[in-house]
Amino acid sequence: MAEDRLLERLEKLEGVVETTVAVLPPLVQDLSRRIDALREEVKAELREREARLEERFQAVERRIQGVEGQLLAVEARLGEQIRGVEAKLEGQIQEVETKLDRRIQEVETKLGARIQEVETKLEGRIQAVETKLERQIQGVETRLEGQILALRQEMKAEIGAAFNKVMLYFTAVGVVLALLSHFLR
Repeated sequence: MAEDRLLERLEKLEGVVETTVAVLPPLVQDLSRRIDALREEVKAELREREARLEERFQAVERRIQGVEGQLLAVEARLGEQIRGVEAKLEGQIQEVETKLDRRIQEVETKLGARIQEVETKLEGRIQAVETKLERQIQGVETRLEGQILALRQEMKAEIGAAFNKVMLYFTAVGVVLALLSHFLR
């Protein structure tokens, strides 16, 4: 009788072990597929964000080139204006040299002040644009670094949870095998 009960318990235990062994590999494979899929999703997200950031940087570079082109055009126009004023002044100097000596000095002073004013304004605008662009780039970099860090933390948590589940399954198999070896003695 005791042997029959022991054999009956052993058969039940064998059934449990066979069921566990049959179920465990698909679960491990499914977990592995999920980890691989998550890894691919994270890689794709990082590639996509990197591409978007590259597009933004290229747009910023195009804007900077546009501003530089505008500055060159303004400089050329100012140069033309200055040359025009100088030509007028030279014509007037030739006609009335004695009267124009004083006026020439005044006009040169005014032009110098205007040129200095325009240069100061342009330098201020250039500095403002550069500062704004640097702040925007810094903001984009900070946000991207934060998002990447969050994705890494999320991925670590998912992998840790998956690892814990696998370890739990292996522990269960170990317990079942230990019970089997104990009962088979």
